[in-house]
Amino acid sequence: MIVRKYLRLDRSIRYSREILLFCALISSAVWYLQEHAGFDWLVCPETVVGVLGTALAIVLAFRNSSAYERWWDARTTWGGIINESRTFARQAMTIADPTEYSQELREVSTRAVKQQIAWANALRLQLQNVDDVEVWQLEVGNYLRMDDYAELLKSRNKVTALGLLNGETIKELEAHDEMDIYSYIQMDDTITRLTELQGRAERVKNTPLPTPYDYYTYAFLLVFVFLFPFAFADEFIDANFGVMVIPITVITGWIFNQLYIFGSVLARPFDQLETDVPMHFICRNLEIDLKQAIGHAEIPEPIEAVNGILR
Repeated sequence: MIVRKYLRLDRSIRYSREILLFCALISSAVWYLQEHAGFDWLVCPETVVGVLGTALAIVLAFRNSSAYERWWDARTTWGGIINESRTFARQAMTIADPTEYSQELREVSTRAVKQQIAWANALRLQLQNVDDVEVWQLEVGNYLRMDDYAELLKSRNKVTALGLLNGETIKELEAHDEMDIYSYIQMDDTITRLTELQGRAERVKNTPLPTPYDYYTYAFLLVFVFLFPFAFADEFIDANFGVMVIPITVITGWIFNQLYIFGSVLARPFDQLETDVPMHFICRNLEIDLKQAIGHAEIPEPIEAVNGILR
């Protein structure tokens, strides 16, 4: 997620090199043909380009609105995961009067909280398509018992498997006399809500914006910037400043292309882009909260933004 106050122009230009080159070439060709090669009849009515530009702006506005809704859905989903994970940890650590806590019960409660940290990290890694074994061991395996982690690695959907593991763990808690059936039901409901949030995140990840919607929007953009100099080159030539059609076309194409790119990256909130939902930052904050809840000795530092980017 971009958190710096000002965007860098060099990055914007780097992501728009192709469209800038296309605009420069087509506008240069039109200017030369009309002013120096005698093709002054090679024009396109301004009204046609105006209508195309208006239609393109409307399409981009709707597309970017849909993309932002996807990004915000992803962000609110992770906000829900944070809240429900904290609730789960509180329930696990306060199911009985502290004076009645047995050592065995405390160990099972602590294990449940650690498994919830692993669950959140596993969801993040799965959404980002991370397959690195060492990363999974560090972010997930270190919070599980060796046998549990070995079983987890056999699962296709490791997040779902961790949810099942937490369900089994609260059954262990329920077997102790200190925990009543109502506390068990509440914890099971929390796991159910976490599963629903997992499904929401997977839906955003696995259901992209329709490909034709993306493809034809960019095609319309290319058509618009292609016709743009044909409509306005003669106006600049009549004003004895025909070469100005080149920078005007480049700037216009760059603006529309930036709007297109903005929608494209927002629609992919889990693809490890600079505009992603900062899942690593969120998971680290959750890890800190839950480790403090169980009295863990090693509390990591929060994730800081690097070059204005929060991951």
